[in-house]
Amino acid sequence: MSRPRNIAINAATTAQIKAAARQLMAQHGTAGLSLRAIARQLDLSPAALYHYFPSLNELITALIVDAFNGHAQAVRSARDAAAAQGHDLPTQLIAAALAYRAWACANPTDFQLVYGNPIPSYTAPAHVTTPAAQAVGAPFLETITAALAQGVLHVPASHTAVPAGVQQHYRAYLASDDPLQIAALHLLNSAWVLLHGMVVLELYQHLPPVVGDLESFYQHQLRAFLRQAGYPPPTPSYT
Repeated sequence: MSRPRNIAINAATTAQIKAAARQLMAQHGTAGLSLRAIARQLDLSPAALYHYFPSLNELITALIVDAFNGHAQAVRSARDAAAAQGHDLPTQLIAAALAYRAWACANPTDFQLVYGNPIPSYTAPAHVTTPAAQAVGAPFLETITAALAQGVLHVPASHTAVPAGVQQHYRAYLASDDPLQIAALHLLNSAWVLLHGMVVLELYQHLPPVVGDLESFYQHQLRAFLRQAGYPPPTPSYT
């Protein structure tokens, strides 16, 4: 058998294993995930799975990275598409935020895997999963930084007093003392708490009974936050 064919078969089997794992998580939650259960579903021996994933933890890590990569790609693609259409930076942020929610709603199992309940006995390898997680926020941080630099957005007065310990962490996280970058990260985190919180409340069915029109509510909250940050600018008064 040729090497390209072997690679194709291995890739196809790896994809089947991941798909079976996602199906098990959708049915039983993360606690129901095991190599033995996946092997039964695929009619394979558990030993055969070790050729592809030496341990359950390695499979979980691969699923987490895939989920973060998919989420990041959805956000970046939406932001870039809005930019290509000539939309301004705040509108690009809106496009990215809508994509953030849309991906979560379309992929609830993956979303809950990376943002939901921790998996017993699993510890994520930070050097692998952290860069993938950061990629989701990168398009937001890039765009907010540019918007602040251009004066299109500003940090609301209510968000300017950053606790000293948080500021210290921001400097370490960014490896920078640049006030613009620190302000952008703080504004992003403030927005993320709001938007991510709404998505989680939606997926766990807490928000639908009290809001009804979830998409309209999400967009309303997003635009309200941008208004606090100065977008759109107030109409001048000539009276």
